Amino acid sequence: MKKALLLLLAVMLVGCSGEGTEKKKEANVKKDEITKEEVVKEEKVVPVKFEEVDPESKATVEKFVKKYNVRVDFIKQNQEKGIEIAKIQEPLTSELNKEENTLSQILLETDYKKHKGHYKIEAKYNEDKKIIGYTISIEGVPANELSEDGEEWAEGIISTMAIADALGLNIDKYDAESDIAFDEENYTYTDPNTKTNVTFLYADWDLGKFEIKYDLSK
Repeated sequence: MKKALLLLLAVMLVGCSGEGTEKKKEANVKKDEITKEEVVKEEKVVPVKFEEVDPESKATVEKFVKKYNVRVDFIKQNQEKGIEIAKIQEPLTSELNKEENTLSQILLETDYKKHKGHYKIEAKYNEDKKIIGYTISIEGVPANELSEDGEEWAEGIISTMAIADALGLNIDKYDAESDIAFDEENYTYTDPNTKTNVTFLYADWDLGKFEIKYDLSK
């Protein structure tokens, strides 16, 4: 009797196993289909063309780029050490890409001309494609590798000043606040001229990496 029950149980298990395998295959197929659908949905996130930006914001960004480039030319003509920084290509055609709840547009991404390092300038837009600010991300040699005059970081630092000037910030105030920010990992002040909120992110300053955000007043 016991042997018969074991044999019956074995037959049932084989049957269930086959049925379970089929169900498992079906489940895996459905799972694969869902995964593929998710991938397709992600692939359908199409970059936004600059022409689709809110007209007023588009004009604002184009004006910023022109002012930045004028400042770059001025710096090139007046720098005693011949330090040069790159201009933003005009006309501006780079697309906007989704970044969490904002749209990000790379205006300039370039290596230093004389030293090891690079920097990137981005324009930030809200979901309505309206400009909300700018960000510069900089990476150079670690702080302990700097020469006495800090020339290895000069191109990145000068670019931040060109941004501040292009935005119409109070340069003396900007310079003073940036010095204060050295003692903080995350320091923000509001420019008295434009009400722009400037945030210095210096947590990795010793590694030669830092970021500055310029959030425009609403």
